[in-house]
Parts: sequence; C-alpha cells; structure tokens
Amino acid sequence: MSPDGLQEIVDALSVRLGRPVLVDDLELRPLAYSSQTGELDFVRTASILGRHAPEAAREALFAHGIGTAPGPVRIPAHPDIPMSARVCIPIVRSGRRLGFLWLLEDPPVGAEHLQLARAAASDAATVLQSDADARLDRHRREQDLIVSLLAGDADAAAALESGNYLPLRPLTVCVAETAGDELLDRIRARAPAKHALAGEVDGRAVCLVGAAGALRARALSDLLDGAFVGEGDEVAELRDAPRSYRRALAALRVAAVEDAGVARWGELRAARLLTALPETALDDIPAGLRQLLSGGHDQLVHTLESYLDHAGDVKATAAALWLHRTSLYYRLRRIEELAGVDLSRGEDRLLCHVALKLAHLAA
Repeated sequence: MSPDGLQEIVDALSVRLGRPVLVDDLELRPLAYSSQTGELDFVRTASILGRHAPEAAREALFAHGIGTAPGPVRIPAHPDIPMSARVCIPIVRSGRRLGFLWLLEDPPVGAEHLQLARAAASDAATVLQSDADARLDRHRREQDLIVSLLAGDADAAAALESGNYLPLRPLTVCVAETAGDELLDRIRARAPAKHALAGEVDGRAVCLVGAAGALRARALSDLLDGAFVGEGDEVAELRDAPRSYRRALAALRVAAVEDAGVARWGELRAARLLTALPETALDDIPAGLRQLLSGGHDQLVHTLESYLDHAGDVKATAAALWLHRTSLYYRLRRIEELAGVDLSRGEDRLLCHVALKLAHLAA
C-alpha cells in the first residue's frame, strides 16, 4: 500500500508520539508540520512563520552534520539563538537526501519514539521522492524556457505568460558569475512558486524576478556566498527580458572588474557603452597607446588615469597623486611621447580614457 501524503504522515506520527513533528526540505524550509503544542522555541516559530529557518539556526544545524549524517542526529540546545534541543532524522531514499524530520527533545526522545520516527521518515521519503522527480521535470522545462526566452523566442515568453509566471511587474533579470544545481535550488527555495525563475545559461545562474520583490541582486549575492551579480534594467513584458539579460551581463562584467559584489545597469555610466564594444576593441587603438597600457609603465598609466578622471585639472591631479606640479608635467610629457597623443586635445583625452576603461574591463 502506498504511503499517505506528507501531512498525513506527520499528523499520524505526532498523535502516536504525543509530541510536535515537523518536516523540512533540504534548505530547512517547512514542508509539513503537526499541531504545535507546548512552548515553542524561537527557531521553530520563525521557521513556520517565515517559511525557512533563521540563518543562525541553519549554520548551527548544519554544523552538527545533518547534511551528511546517515542516521538520527541529536542537536543540543543553543540558548544563544535561542533553540531548544531536538532530534533530526534525515529523510533518505536510494542514497538521495530529500529532507529532514524533526522532533523536539521535550521530553527526551527515547528509543521507541525514535524507531517510529525513522519508519515515518521512510514513508516520507517515498512521498518526497515522487515530489522531487516532479520538481526536477518542472525545473528542466523551466530551464529550456529560460534559455529560449533569453535567446528572443516569443513562443517561450507566451508559454511563461500562459503559465502565470512572474506576476510581479515590472521584472528584471539578474546574472551571477557561477551556477550549479545547489545554487539554483537555493534561489528557488527563497522565492514563492512562480515568483522567480532560475536557470543556468552559459555557466552562469540567471534569475528573473519581479522588480518589486526582495530577491534582487544584493540578496542573490548574499544567498550565493558573495558571488558577483549583475542586475539588468526593469522591463514590463517577458518578451523584453533579453534586453534586461544583456544589460545584466554588462553589469556583471563591471561588478567583477570593480570587485564590487553587485553592479546594477541603472547605476552604470560610461560602462553602459564600453561594455557594448567588442573584445577586440583594444586591438584597434593606436600602437603607442596600446604599448603604454600593455605593461611596464604602471606609474605612468596610473598618472594618466588620475589626470583624466580629474578632467585634466593639473592642481587636483597633483594633489591626488601627492606630486609636485613639475613632476606631474614631466610624467604627462612622457605619456604623450610614448603613446603618441596630445593631451591638450579633447579627442586624444577621450581616446586615452576609453582605452583605459576598456583595459580594466578586459583584465
């Protein structure tokens, strides 16, 4: 006979044990929980109300090895969180970890109760395996739709619209420097169903989210352990997502170059145009300037960049570099000789400034 649904399994176990029971997914997000009797600790209350465990609790629980333990793990109380003592029974099927079943140690969980909980965890594993397979099929379809959508496929946009995805408008695209199933699962676990689309494109995690939602670039960077994230512009329609994606990629390049963690298209200035130039653009600048930037002239390059960033203001540049004006004029003449430019000409200054910024983006 097939097992009951997850909620029925949890309720039946709770009645037999006379204590609360809770089942989490791998991200410690509650999937089913019985009636909560007795005094609840902060962690259980926060998990149920907030749909996932507080970060301090996650760190403490995984530090006790629940992510790899083959059997039950007794977690002592952590008054500093505060979190009372509990028992974790991993839910595993065919070597695949699917979630966790939790019992509070109030009173302490004895051998008989532990045996009943393990049997319930086995039944829960059958249910969660079926759910996981269905979820995997859904994620594969979503992955295909994301790739097609960002390639400009109008049919993919229509399919997502008909499925009522991303109801929050406007929406935006965020791109992270890295990807992988674990990272994508983290993103999906932190957003309500269909309120965020996560997939992998060209080895990067791509997330389509409502612009008014909380899962924007900074939150994604924190969620993905500080990964660089670029955020595109806001668009009103899914069919315009390719534009936001292209701009998110441009912002990602800037985030990586500036070691900024996060960069947003709306906050970019000249980089909007510079990131649109081909990678071969540096090959097209004059040979003398290219040689100056190619290495061995770091002091002169730094001087040139400071001079241009200060709009050719000699006094401000000398102060920024802690140089006497005579020394600054000497360096500027050397730059002109080596690069073959005339820094009194606006066009040459523009050429040098663009070349410097492109060199940074190419680094």
